[in-house]
Amino acid sequence: MRDDYVFRILGPLLVTNGDEQIEINGIRRQKLLAALLLQTNQVVSLNRLVDAMWDEKPPASAHGQIRICVSGLRRLLRGREHDSVIETHPSCYRIRVSDDDALDLFKFEKLVAQGRAMVRDNRLERAEGLLKSALALWRGPVAAGLDSRALSSLVIKLNEDRLTVREEYFDVALRLDRHQQIIGDLTGFVAENPFREHACAQLMLALYHSGRQADALETFRTVRMRFSEDLGIEPARDLHVLHQSILVGELAPTQHDLSAPWPARSHAHKGRAAGGALLSRTPPSTGTVMPDPLEQLRLENDLLRIERDGLRKILSLWLNSSESNPGA
Repeated sequence: MRDDYVFRILGPLLVTNGDEQIEINGIRRQKLLAALLLQTNQVVSLNRLVDAMWDEKPPASAHGQIRICVSGLRRLLRGREHDSVIETHPSCYRIRVSDDDALDLFKFEKLVAQGRAMVRDNRLERAEGLLKSALALWRGPVAAGLDSRALSSLVIKLNEDRLTVREEYFDVALRLDRHQQIIGDLTGFVAENPFREHACAQLMLALYHSGRQADALETFRTVRMRFSEDLGIEPARDLHVLHQSILVGELAPTQHDLSAPWPARSHAHKGRAAGGALLSRTPPSTGTVMPDPLEQLRLENDLLRIERDGLRKILSLWLNSSESNPGA
């Protein structure tokens, strides 16, 4: 393998050799190469490659077609049999990449590891730069445009890792007091991932520390309404604590404690994010500062409405069950 081949799968599949882009013609070749790259340096069986290319309806000639695709990829990548990027093993293939810079996924993982190390050393500006560089490698979803259930199962974790690293980047930016600079990106991120409570809390903090207390409170109301209507549950308690702290104006100018883990919820639901808690679980002492009575009344009304809607859903499920099983 020539040292200047670079494979990119953090987005649409792309292969370059120096300044030259290598065109991978044919959807089957692209799926085959993507499947190997997603399992770089691992031996991948013919059967797994068949699943990646045809899902559950492979042709009788599937194994033969894969061998033809491998031969075509070798010619396209100008490799020779004894030094080809794709190795042949009994009923298996392996793509070998030893240089981190030759595969964007490896480079991403290296930069993230370095960024997290900088966070542990409290070198936040360096951490911010490393995490930002890692995220810049992404050009879209992994192997975008290659529809395959087998490939999708391989990329789920990678796409989730990307979201987690974005939250870690926002955490660092908040600790560097870059609240106004990240509001736009955070707003878009929350819109795309509305059930990631950590990101919702980050947006509330960024708005509050930018002097936009009303917008921070409105963000919480929107999040709470979305959780109620779409999931039938309340957001995490820490999000409520953060809301209450913003409501009474008791957040310190740089308050965002990231050391404790984000609390687990007994209700599993879409979009649960890893990350640190932004506040202590102990509600703040209000002292002589009292929340706005109208705001407090609005919150109480919201809670009553959520409980009412929950009871209606339970009653509806019970009635439907009774109608479908009249003798029960």
